[in-house]
Amino acid sequence: MTTIAPLIPQTSLLAMGFTGVLCIAVPIVLLIVFKNRFQVKAAPFFFGAITFVIFALVLESFAHEYFLSGTTALSQAILNNPFLYAIYGGLAAGIFEEFGRFLCMMTVMKRFIYRRENSIIYGIGHGGIEAVILGSFSMLQNLMIAIALNDYGSVEAYAGQASSPEAAASVTSLLNTLIDTPTSSYILSGVERMAALVLQIALSVLVYKAVVRKKYAYILVPIALHALIDVIAVFYQTGLVTNLLLLEAIVVIYTIAVSIFAYRQYQSLRYEEY
Repeated sequence: MTTIAPLIPQTSLLAMGFTGVLCIAVPIVLLIVFKNRFQVKAAPFFFGAITFVIFALVLESFAHEYFLSGTTALSQAILNNPFLYAIYGGLAAGIFEEFGRFLCMMTVMKRFIYRRENSIIYGIGHGGIEAVILGSFSMLQNLMIAIALNDYGSVEAYAGQASSPEAAASVTSLLNTLIDTPTSSYILSGVERMAALVLQIALSVLVYKAVVRKKYAYILVPIALHALIDVIAVFYQTGLVTNLLLLEAIVVIYTIAVSIFAYRQYQSLRYEEY
């Protein structure tokens, strides 16, 4: 009896599941560990998570509706030029997220600002919800689709369940993408999400320093650092960079460098300053 190989191998399914669980588990573990170690409240964690949702997912999307609408000369220029698109994407992410971080620390988190450790707890929340939404949700959704595809046995059988030809075409495109994606890409996606989480913590420390020292122009530093790494990521999305392994290596090295810089800034904060 001949066994038909699944369209998406078991190794890919395992990688999707592992990455999906990882992106949920790590933020929770970090919160528990650092909360107990620092003896602080969990409130900054939730402030960070809410801030990401409001500024990165809601408010930033409003900017995209204008600048990426394709209905104005400016939006067409951005969409038709990969370099402009990358610069816009980086600046949008940097400005909205860092300003959101800054505004949160200046207002609702004000009573927690007296301890520098709260900047780390905040960063775990900000980066943690990003990992859950962009990592876990998408990866686990892909996992369910992949399992269903293997059960159907063919792209045509799965796509045939769509309600319209347009929907079938969209489903077919998604399924072919899943089939063509190597297992290593799902693993690298997990690496990228973990690097992003660490980077969000580092950037939170830098914004915290700007708030505590009342040197508000310093907010430009985390904005620039955030924008730069997002520009590099968009280069891959637009095809300017095609080597995924190279991209992830750059992301990891960049995250380490920014984290070292942020740690030094964290250590430089004296008790009487916060």
